[in-house]
Amino acid sequence: KTKLQKFSLEFIVSNHFYVYHNALMPYFIEFLIDNWFIVVPLIFSLFALFLLDRISKAINLDPHKAVVLINKKNALIIDIRSKKEFEGGKISQARYVGPDLEECKKEFNKSNGKPFILVCQNGTNSSRMASDLKKEKMDVFVLKGGINNWISEKLPLVN
Repeated sequence: KTKLQKFSLEFIVSNHFYVYHNALMPYFIEFLIDNWFIVVPLIFSLFALFLLDRISKAINLDPHKAVVLINKKNALIIDIRSKKEFEGGKISQARYVGPDLEECKKEFNKSNGKPFILVCQNGTNSSRMASDLKKEKMDVFVLKGGINNWISEKLPLVN
């Protein structure tokens, strides 16, 4: 049998990863060595992006984890939706500050170290505001999916 036929037979019969690994790994290592000037900055860039992403984003809480945080740690719920949306239904004990970053900072400073959960309609505005607050070294959580997710999980709202 030719080498190609042996390789094909081995590939079909044996563990796919093992054969694939043995067949292509020398070429991959050679590529990395030959193109080190591209690979090294790429690795550093990916690492920096990963760190930046971890630093700038708040922790997303699903609604049930938010309830646990509210009940066990007496977390503050800050609602940043429009006044009309807020009056249409809110999470019990939620405070309305609207989409104003300065008002949110004031509420955070009043919180006395309590966990701080930002809530909006679908989670995007609160994530954006949380990123701004994280830049100023404020520890905040975001209700993942916002009020829409809260409602879909059949959790109560008050008027």
